[in-house]
Amino acid sequence: MLRNKKILMLISLLVAIGVWIYVMGNVDPVVRERIDGVQVELQGESTLTQAGLKATLKAPKRVSVSIEGKRSQVNKVKKKGVEAFVDVSTCDYGRNEGKIIIALPDTVTGVLVENISSKTAVFTVK
Repeated sequence: MLRNKKILMLISLLVAIGVWIYVMGNVDPVVRERIDGVQVELQGESTLTQAGLKATLKAPKRVSVSIEGKRSQVNKVKKKGVEAFVDVSTCDYGRNEGKIIIALPDTVTGVLVENISSKTAVFTVK
């Protein structure tokens, strides 16, 4: 009787592994992932440079981004990376605050940005 239990447990394990492989390979389930340490960059600095100004990012320098989508597409995002930037081209002299924009790779479709650890960044223009 003990032998039959072991055989049934082995068959159950093999069936569970088979179902898991099928779901992960063929169904491509929706997953949510958090990507930590995405560096915030300043965009549009050339416009300030032409005016003799320079922008300096104060905070945050890095953000965490939560994304959701099909597992295969989310894995592409994780491989190619996420970009975070603040447009400083239209800012004034002194302390400024701008919206952090998240850019996903062009080859990725159907992935949504669910959350950003900080929506705005503080920077100075001198």
